[in-house]
Amino acid sequence: MITGIIVAGGKSSRMGKDKSLIYSNVKRLANEMRKYGCGNVIVMCGTSDRSVLFDEECVIDSAETLAESLFDLISNIEGRIQIAPCDAYLADAELFGSIDGVPLDDNEMRQPLLAKIDSCEALIRDVKLTEMFRNIPSCNGGIKARNTNTPEELRAIQSFLQQEDL
Repeated sequence: MITGIIVAGGKSSRMGKDKSLIYSNVKRLANEMRKYGCGNVIVMCGTSDRSVLFDEECVIDSAETLAESLFDLISNIEGRIQIAPCDAYLADAELFGSIDGVPLDDNEMRQPLLAKIDSCEALIRDVKLTEMFRNIPSCNGGIKARNTNTPEELRAIQSFLQQEDL
Protein backbone atom coordinates (compact mmCIF):
# COMPACT_ATOMS: atom_id res chain seq x y z
CA MET A 1 0.00 0.00 0.00
CA ILE A 2 1.08 3.55 -0.68
CA THR A 3 0.49 6.17 2.00
CA GLY A 4 0.19 9.82 1.02
CA ILE A 5 1.44 12.55 3.34
CA ILE A 6 0.47 16.16 2.71
CA VAL A 7 2.55 18.73 4.58
CA ALA A 8 0.25 21.60 5.58
CA GLY A 9 1.59 22.80 8.88
CA GLY A 10 1.14 26.51 8.95
CA LYS A 11 0.98 29.94 7.55
CA SER A 12 3.70 31.14 5.24
CA SER A 13 5.34 34.40 6.25
CA ARG A 14 6.63 34.96 2.70
CA MET A 15 3.25 34.23 1.11
CA GLY A 16 1.35 36.29 3.68
CA LYS A 17 -1.46 33.75 3.98
CA ASP A 18 -2.01 30.09 4.67
CA LYS A 19 -0.85 28.25 1.52
CA SER A 20 -2.80 25.13 2.46
CA LEU A 21 -6.10 26.98 2.00
CA ILE A 22 -5.30 28.49 -1.43
CA TYR A 23 -7.34 26.71 -4.15
CA SER A 24 -8.45 24.13 -1.53
CA ASN A 25 -5.19 22.47 -2.48
CA VAL A 26 -5.00 19.99 0.39
CA LYS A 27 -8.32 18.49 -0.67
CA ARG A 28 -7.24 18.51 -4.33
CA LEU A 29 -3.90 16.87 -3.51
CA ALA A 30 -5.61 14.19 -1.43
CA ASN A 31 -7.90 13.39 -4.37
CA GLU A 32 -4.94 13.25 -6.79
CA MET A 33 -3.04 10.99 -4.39
CA ARG A 34 -6.01 8.63 -4.27
CA LYS A 35 -6.25 8.65 -8.08
CA TYR A 36 -2.59 7.69 -8.15
CA GLY A 37 -3.19 4.81 -5.74
CA CYS A 38 -2.63 6.02 -2.21
CA GLY A 39 -4.85 3.96 0.06
CA ASN A 40 -4.41 6.33 2.98
CA VAL A 41 -3.77 10.09 3.00
CA ILE A 42 -2.50 11.87 6.12
CA VAL A 43 -2.19 15.63 6.58
CA MET A 44 0.62 16.92 8.76
CA CYS A 45 -1.32 19.90 10.08
CA GLY A 46 1.23 21.40 12.45
CA THR A 47 -0.81 22.14 15.57
CA SER A 48 -4.01 20.66 16.99
CA ASP A 49 -6.06 23.79 16.27
CA ARG A 50 -5.34 23.36 12.52
CA SER A 51 -6.80 19.85 12.37
CA VAL A 52 -10.30 21.28 11.87
CA LEU A 53 -9.18 22.81 8.55
CA PHE A 54 -8.86 19.48 6.76
CA ASP A 55 -11.15 16.53 5.98
CA GLU A 56 -8.31 13.99 5.98
CA GLU A 57 -6.73 12.22 8.93
CA CYS A 58 -4.48 14.81 10.59
CA VAL A 59 -1.33 14.39 12.64
CA ILE A 60 0.21 17.09 14.76
CA ASP A 61 3.91 17.85 14.45
CA SER A 62 5.79 15.74 16.97
CA ALA A 63 9.04 17.69 17.09
CA GLU A 64 10.49 21.17 16.87
CA THR A 65 11.29 21.06 13.14
CA LEU A 66 9.35 19.84 10.13
CA ALA A 67 12.15 17.45 9.18
CA GLU A 68 12.12 15.78 12.60
CA SER A 69 8.31 15.58 12.67
CA LEU A 70 8.20 14.11 9.17
CA PHE A 71 10.89 11.57 10.07
CA ASP A 72 8.87 10.53 13.14
CA LEU A 73 5.72 10.08 11.06
CA ILE A 74 7.46 8.16 8.26
CA SER A 75 9.11 5.89 10.85
CA ASN A 76 5.66 4.61 11.82
CA ILE A 77 4.43 3.87 8.29
CA GLU A 78 4.92 0.59 6.45
CA GLY A 79 5.10 0.47 2.66
CA ARG A 80 5.75 3.14 0.06
CA ILE A 81 5.19 6.78 0.93
CA GLN A 82 4.36 9.68 -1.38
CA ILE A 83 4.86 13.13 0.16
CA ALA A 84 3.38 16.39 -1.14
CA PRO A 85 3.65 19.94 0.17
CA CYS A 86 0.40 21.92 0.34
CA ASP A 87 1.87 24.44 -2.12
CA ALA A 88 2.39 21.95 -4.97
CA TYR A 89 -0.47 23.51 -6.94
CA LEU A 90 0.40 21.69 -10.17
CA ALA A 91 1.03 18.22 -8.71
CA ASP A 92 -1.36 15.54 -9.92
CA ALA A 93 -1.78 11.77 -10.15
CA GLU A 94 0.38 11.67 -13.27
CA LEU A 95 3.26 13.36 -11.44
CA PHE A 96 2.90 11.08 -8.41
CA GLY A 97 3.04 8.07 -10.74
CA SER A 98 6.28 9.28 -12.32
CA ILE A 99 8.19 10.09 -9.11
CA ASP A 100 10.88 7.69 -7.97
CA GLY A 101 12.97 9.54 -5.40
CA VAL A 102 13.20 13.32 -4.97
CA PRO A 103 11.89 15.16 -8.04
CA LEU A 104 13.68 18.05 -9.68
CA ASP A 105 11.36 20.88 -10.69
CA ASP A 106 11.65 22.75 -13.99
CA ASN A 107 14.33 24.97 -12.41
CA GLU A 108 16.41 21.88 -11.48
CA MET A 109 15.66 22.42 -7.77
CA ARG A 110 15.26 19.28 -5.65
CA GLN A 111 11.84 19.12 -4.06
CA PRO A 112 12.19 16.72 -1.10
CA LEU A 113 8.63 17.37 0.05
CA LEU A 114 7.45 15.65 -3.15
CA ALA A 115 9.58 12.57 -2.62
CA LYS A 116 8.43 9.01 -2.98
CA ILE A 117 10.29 6.62 -0.70
CA ASP A 118 10.06 2.99 0.35
CA SER A 119 10.71 3.58 4.06
CA CYS A 120 12.64 5.80 6.43
CA GLU A 121 15.72 3.55 6.17
CA ALA A 122 17.43 5.73 3.53
CA LEU A 123 16.54 8.96 5.34
CA ILE A 124 18.91 10.79 7.66
CA ARG A 125 17.42 12.08 10.90
CA ASP A 126 18.26 15.79 10.79
CA VAL A 127 16.68 19.18 11.47
CA LYS A 128 16.99 20.14 7.77
CA LEU A 129 14.92 18.56 5.01
CA THR A 130 17.74 18.84 2.50
CA GLU A 131 19.97 16.74 4.75
CA MET A 132 17.20 14.32 5.63
CA PHE A 133 16.69 13.41 1.94
CA ARG A 134 20.35 13.67 0.89
CA ASN A 135 20.68 9.91 0.20
CA ILE A 136 17.50 9.72 -1.90
CA PRO A 137 18.27 9.92 -5.64
CA SER A 138 16.81 12.67 -7.80
CA CYS A 139 14.29 12.10 -10.56
CA ASN A 140 12.56 14.32 -13.10
CA GLY A 141 9.46 16.18 -11.94
CA GLY A 142 9.31 19.17 -14.28
CA ILE A 143 7.01 22.08 -13.79
CA LYS A 144 4.45 19.98 -11.90
CA ALA A 145 7.02 19.59 -9.10
CA ARG A 146 7.36 23.34 -8.61
CA ASN A 147 6.26 24.72 -5.24
CA THR A 148 5.15 28.25 -4.43
CA ASN A 149 6.49 30.38 -1.60
CA THR A 150 5.74 33.99 -2.54
CA PRO A 151 2.83 35.92 -4.10
CA GLU A 152 5.03 36.49 -7.17
CA GLU A 153 5.62 32.74 -7.56
CA LEU A 154 1.89 32.12 -7.17
CA ARG A 155 1.10 34.66 -9.91
CA ALA A 156 3.66 32.98 -12.17
CA ILE A 157 2.08 29.58 -11.61
CA GLN A 158 -1.52 30.76 -12.08
CA SER A 159 -1.12 30.79 -15.87
CA PHE A 160 -0.23 27.10 -15.72
CA LEU A 161 -3.27 26.40 -13.56
CA GLN A 162 -5.45 27.85 -16.32
CA GLN A 163 -3.97 25.55 -18.97
CA GLU A 164 -5.56 22.18 -19.53
CA ASP A 165 -2.43 20.23 -20.48
CA LEU A 166 0.88 20.79 -18.73
